[in-house]
Amino acid sequence: MRHWRELLLKAVSPLEHGVGNLDVTGYRPLGNDAFRPAKTAAVLVPLLDLPEPEIVLTRRADHLPQHPGQVSFPGGAAEENDTSAVQTALREAHEEIGLPSAAVRPIGFLDRTDTISDYRVLPVVALVTPPVSWVVDESEVAEVFTIPLHVALNAELYHTRIVARHGQEFKIYTLNWQGYRIWGVTAAMLMNLIDRMQRAHEQHYSGISSTAE
Repeated sequence: MRHWRELLLKAVSPLEHGVGNLDVTGYRPLGNDAFRPAKTAAVLVPLLDLPEPEIVLTRRADHLPQHPGQVSFPGGAAEENDTSAVQTALREAHEEIGLPSAAVRPIGFLDRTDTISDYRVLPVVALVTPPVSWVVDESEVAEVFTIPLHVALNAELYHTRIVARHGQEFKIYTLNWQGYRIWGVTAAMLMNLIDRMQRAHEQHYSGISSTAE
């Protein structure tokens, strides 16, 4: 993981490129290629900037009507006063877990994901300067925890299963780690990060080989 920052910067889509070049994955009604969810959301994918980096995750409050107790990234629906998806992600992270924007450096996007709850979700990857004291909004979040980046990036640790919904089949990823079950959209975003990091790694070492020749 010595070069993880360099690879991460190569793996994410730069903020200045916008979202037009990003793939859209996730839920699709059968036979509707022009499907566009009605609502927009953004999540923050925060990485503690440490020699051994960690990804910050939350467990949703058990009393919530939607997805209670599930593991997710901090984030939520865009609001009228949000000027960008980055602002949405930062605002939600501050509201949910007390993450101060001054400690956060957004660096890029992962691909967008459409959900069955009618959201198009944009993941905003960011480096977080520790230490950070989490201030949890108990109305939304049960707890904050971290997972080592090298664990999150190990594709062999993920289990897959196929589920049928509305006449279509979807692949669901699950990562079980120290009693936490990370699955669904959150695990799909981590798999997208894995794919992007692997491509960045291959390009990095391909460039080294070409230089050596």
